[in-house]
Amino acid sequence: MTNNRIRYLIIAVVIALILLIIIGAIIYLFPRSGRKVIDNDSCPRPQQYATDYDFDYTTKSYEYRNTNSSIDYFRLSISWSPTFCNEQRHAKTLFQCQHLFGFIVHGLWPSTMKKNNSLHSLHSHPRNCRNEKPIPIDIIRKYFCIMPSEILMQAEWEKHGTCYWQKPEDYFEQINILYSNINLPNNINEILNNPTISKRTSIQSSFLNINPQLKSDYIDIVMNKEKKLKEVAFCYDHSFSYIICNRNM
Repeated sequence: MTNNRIRYLIIAVVIALILLIIIGAIIYLFPRSGRKVIDNDSCPRPQQYATDYDFDYTTKSYEYRNTNSSIDYFRLSISWSPTFCNEQRHAKTLFQCQHLFGFIVHGLWPSTMKKNNSLHSLHSHPRNCRNEKPIPIDIIRKYFCIMPSEILMQAEWEKHGTCYWQKPEDYFEQINILYSNINLPNNINEILNNPTISKRTSIQSSFLNINPQLKSDYIDIVMNKEKKLKEVAFCYDHSFSYIICNRNM
């Protein structure tokens, strides 16, 4: 009888320890993320979505087409919305700037590596590979919380997505998968408002502290001329595994 009691006690202790480990893992992993990726309640939404958001690069003098460059890696760029909105003359008319967004996805860009000592610029990368019809509104709705602009979604799909993906839903789902695997720090404003620290280093450290899958050279922190945070980028190989990421690639 005594042996059975001891056995049951040991089993109960083991089960309790396992439960504590599971609960601890949940507490460690989930609260560190600053957002839900796709959730009808996770971001503001317009009362009515835009209907005129087509993008035709042939009508824009600053755009170009490049279907000849190789696709050597992919760059996921997430934009710090407050800086973007401060730079826009018509920010008050933009839904994104009418609400308190933090990080949003700018885009996922098929990119080419710098070859030897050759000149390397934005024009070196694949761009505007196909002129596409407007994205179906159900796709706009589904991914709006990570890219809160119909015009942005259409432009990124046509400028970049068409150079690798055949369908917009595949492009945005790949973005969603990559973005949802990155925990976003919630202390960015605190860092940006502190004049005594290195903003670039502190932002990088904030990402590293809550993303054990990342290394320092997997993150590219992009600041504007006024030393304000513009974007944070991550680079991937063709298997969408992290690789070294910088603007000189």
